[in-house]
Amino acid sequence: MSILKWYSTGKEKPRITDPGVIKSTFHKARLQSMSAMIIGYGMYYVVKMTIGVAKKPMLEYGFTASQLGQIGAALLIAYAMGKFVHGFLGDRVNVKKLVPTGLLGCAVINIILGFTPFFYAFLVLWFVNGWFQSMGSAPCIVSITQWFSKKKVATYYGVFSIAHYIGEGATYIFSAWIIVHFGWQAAFWMPGAACLVMALLMYKFMWDRPQAYGLPTANEFEGEVEEVKKEKVKTTKEAQFEVLKNPFIWLIALSAAFMGIARYSLSSWGVIFLQEAKSYTLIGAGGIMSLSPLMGGLGSFFSGVISDKIFKSNHALTTIFFGLVMLGGLIGFCHTAPGHEYLDMLWISVFGFGMGVILCFVGGMLAVDLCSQKAAGAAMGTVGLLAYAGAALQDLANGWMMDLSKIVVDGKVIYNFDNITMFWMGSVAIMILLIIPCLWAKKRKHIDEAEG
Repeated sequence: MSILKWYSTGKEKPRITDPGVIKSTFHKARLQSMSAMIIGYGMYYVVKMTIGVAKKPMLEYGFTASQLGQIGAALLIAYAMGKFVHGFLGDRVNVKKLVPTGLLGCAVINIILGFTPFFYAFLVLWFVNGWFQSMGSAPCIVSITQWFSKKKVATYYGVFSIAHYIGEGATYIFSAWIIVHFGWQAAFWMPGAACLVMALLMYKFMWDRPQAYGLPTANEFEGEVEEVKKEKVKTTKEAQFEVLKNPFIWLIALSAAFMGIARYSLSSWGVIFLQEAKSYTLIGAGGIMSLSPLMGGLGSFFSGVISDKIFKSNHALTTIFFGLVMLGGLIGFCHTAPGHEYLDMLWISVFGFGMGVILCFVGGMLAVDLCSQKAAGAAMGTVGLLAYAGAALQDLANGWMMDLSKIVVDGKVIYNFDNITMFWMGSVAIMILLIIPCLWAKKRKHIDEAEG
């Protein structure tokens, strides 16, 4: 049996006719898959964000800020390309097998990295880690669209998105603790070992598409007749091609590039910003930054409800509003003077909550909402390509600007973050501006469907 055949989605089995069996199987599959994806994808983040916590000890070890920026960019470049590829593949393969494979690869690479202190070896391995990382997000969203109907996807996408923040929070707190007690290299191999186990658990509890078990599609199960009709008239290839032709999806993707700059600037450089600009210890800086994913998780969890109930399902308007919230939090965080710990906590929490809502919409739902469920992975991959191109750019830019601002006073290296924080805030502002035309995207979609 070829490896490509092993990854293929299961053949459609004869339909189960017992309504009770169908209902109980759907409930079991949804609960197990969502639980496995939330915890498992959270672990993806733990073995993705370690450098963001370990920057200062790695600088002290002998890496330069530019080298750390290049290492970070290597992962994100691989991630951008891989997310595009695996987004399109995710629409066609068995995600139950693809997603655990990615986590297994990340685990092995991180274990090796724990014993690799050399720049060029680290650069190559971190790039490979990025490729395995790209097997997580888009295929998980494909799984959600396979098991939840069109009307429920936004809600459960928000629930799944707490995985990002579980992983980020765990990294800021536990990786900092590991570094303090065991050294920065242990912060790679210890989580890597844990991910070996989690990859096996993901494989055990995730599910293939419903039809592979003799079940109806999620839209059929929920009685969404119109969505069933739309899905039947399109092949996966046609639906994916429509994604590539849609100008609003590319506009969302461009906005996502600037979101990636802001998001990863804070997650990758926020700890060292607090250490250098505000004199926090590593544990203290990690504690402050852990509030961002905590509040981000709340923002993501409630994003669907907020958009549906307060903004009447106008997801673009929701995005613009919380983009402004995110920008306000970032301005406060960057410009609060040193020595005001509670204000730093407040502003990073505001930023994190806004980021949590934004990530659900700019990071995927705005694009997924404009395409067929058969092309959800393609939409995620297209957005992810630009989002992580922006994320890679920020690592190179931030590292370069840090080295450029470096001065030595009485034998101590000091970094100036004034231009760097302007770069962060400007990225959020551009992200918001690019979303404004998307206020008319859904109306355009309805017109096109009526004409078609």
